[in-house]
Amino acid sequence: MNVFLLILAGILLLIVLLLFCPFVIKLRFDEKLSLKVGYLFPIISIPIGEETDPVKRQKKEEKKRKKEEKKQRKAEKKQQKKGRTENAPEEEKKENFVLRRIKSEGLSGLIELMQELVRILGYFVGKITDHLVISQMDLRLDIATEDAAKTAMTCGYASSVLFPMIAFIEQHVKRCNHREQIIPVFTQTETKVRFLLKARIMPFFILSAAVGSLIKTLRVLKPMMRDDKQEQKTPPEKGSEPT
Repeated sequence: MNVFLLILAGILLLIVLLLFCPFVIKLRFDEKLSLKVGYLFPIISIPIGEETDPVKRQKKEEKKRKKEEKKQRKAEKKQQKKGRTENAPEEEKKENFVLRRIKSEGLSGLIELMQELVRILGYFVGKITDHLVISQMDLRLDIATEDAAKTAMTCGYASSVLFPMIAFIEQHVKRCNHREQIIPVFTQTETKVRFLLKARIMPFFILSAAVGSLIKTLRVLKPMMRDDKQEQKTPPEKGSEPT
């Protein structure tokens, strides 16, 4: 019994440690966009954009083709199943309670449901950003145009858009270390952008936000399910009153 409790305590301790090990994201743009994600020690590169290597591109296209074929076969099976369902008797057909609710209440019911879902999504995103740490965010804009006056105006416009955006990010994340450079370049005609973002968040906060969002979603759907069950119940038949 003591050995079992020690093993259980060790497993729980390991889970807690894993929940508080940060999940890291690294995004870089320097003429090419690259994304890297890591948890604990491994760093995984996620390819973004078109593959330049012809061998890798061919393998990627072959994999994509097989995936499309599998998806098409799945859609055909689903269509066949749907056809059998449509040919089934009316009493065997089942409709989702959310759809029945929307049909019964009309457009107002749909709008109300969408508003609740948007609130839940905002809660989920807010819970994550409240604990998101941006350890590094570097942006350099080398702005260049064919005309010097236009270059200066473009720099002013970029500043008017960029700095309020940075202030907004600072207000909605736990910490943000950032550096911005907007440089007018009069010796070339091509604008260059360099961007580096490093961010981290603990999986515990993602899990907490997901659980909280799920509870809120169930609270929204539970009254709908209860009302739907009440509507489906047929009223008892009244017997004839004795004379």
